[in-house]
Amino acid sequence: MSSISERTTKSSASTFEVTGIERVTEQERSHTQLMDTMWLWWSANTAIAPVALGTLSTFFGLGFWGSTFVIIVFNVLGVLPVAILSTLGPKTGLAQMPLSRFAFGLQGAKLPALFNAFSCLGWNAVNVVIGSSLLVTWSGGWIPQWAALIFLTVATSLVSVYGYFVLHRYERIAWLPMALLFGYIFVVASPHFNVALPATVTGLALFASIASFGGAVFGFAVGWASYAADYTRYQPAATPARLVFLYAFLGVGLPCILLEILGVLLTTGTTGNDLGTLIAHATGNSPFTHLVILLLAFSTIANNVPGDYSFALSTQALGLKVVKRWILTIVGAVIYLAIAFAIAANFNINLQGFLLLIAYWLGAWSSIILIEHFLRKGTYPVADYETASKLPVGIAALSALLVGLALAAFGVNQAAVINFEGPLAHALAGADIGFPLAIILAGLIYYPLRRWELATFHR
Repeated sequence: MSSISERTTKSSASTFEVTGIERVTEQERSHTQLMDTMWLWWSANTAIAPVALGTLSTFFGLGFWGSTFVIIVFNVLGVLPVAILSTLGPKTGLAQMPLSRFAFGLQGAKLPALFNAFSCLGWNAVNVVIGSSLLVTWSGGWIPQWAALIFLTVATSLVSVYGYFVLHRYERIAWLPMALLFGYIFVVASPHFNVALPATVTGLALFASIASFGGAVFGFAVGWASYAADYTRYQPAATPARLVFLYAFLGVGLPCILLEILGVLLTTGTTGNDLGTLIAHATGNSPFTHLVILLLAFSTIANNVPGDYSFALSTQALGLKVVKRWILTIVGAVIYLAIAFAIAANFNINLQGFLLLIAYWLGAWSSIILIEHFLRKGTYPVADYETASKLPVGIAALSALLVGLALAAFGVNQAAVINFEGPLAHALAGADIGFPLAIILAGLIYYPLRRWELATFHR
């Protein structure tokens, strides 16, 4: 077996990460470029997906300023768990799913790991469909969508398969050209913007729109929470938590808010059946516009690389630690490509529904993990992360997650996706309040049960 120093040297020299979910010891913490945390999330979110999310505002009738208010408020709420959990990477050297064991126990943590693996696949499928639609638009239909999907999936895997170090190097610069392109779109399309677009809903319908669109926005932002520590665990243990928090908060929050607002603006003055057509109509039919659409399609790579990587870590946390991380990365790519083929036909409906589904479980999970974090006062016995007898039994966490989600179903509105609308959602004019219910109920269930669990089992 190679020593720690040999593993570190090999990894640094080859730029290929040779480990998986194993804890990164203090001696291996060689990632000292702390702003990489911000650039990683900035690149992952300076992509076409947040713009697509912003265009969903047209279905909710909130007008420009109402949509903007929802985007800002729900992004801030969604980013907070990402920023807090990012600070645990340097503190513990653990990836995010193994950290869940300190609330769920060794076996119980496999449930959120399973949920997270599915989330990674779903996110990447959603993102690659968006990117492929841009390639189809750019080519005037000459490139079929199936070919665009395969191309973007392969290109993403060529980065993610190398692991942590190459991933950070790529994301450090990937946002730069994308930021310039989005700036160009904003300037050229701005004559078409109508910031005076009024809201068309009132009363309960207004509440329903705020809850449903806000849930989608929250789901996009909080979707990174279950990956958070994965990308900071190679930073030194002495890294100031306030800097990690700040860089993660800015890295996710700023691009999401700005680009989602851009998506809203694009819908205020132009029309199009898909995002690529919408951008083409807003920016004109010049040769440079076609180049912009092509390059925007490539933003999918930066957006999907973290999901590729974290899928492998989550799958290892399920008990497949013997399978190499890079192999699981490729397996994940094949699976999300198949999902992308399936959802492409009814994409806008599938996007909205998927984002809300993400918000449900991640809201409940985040509530549990953050309560545990504050109960522990931020202190984790990291040497015990694989010792079942020293980890929590998991009764409190599993009960809070499952019962919280079951009760939250009363406020779920997924009528357009799975033909289900909970009675509370129906009574509130179709408002999807599943995610706030999941957060509140999981927290209310977890705290007293966890206190009982600690008093009974002393772990």
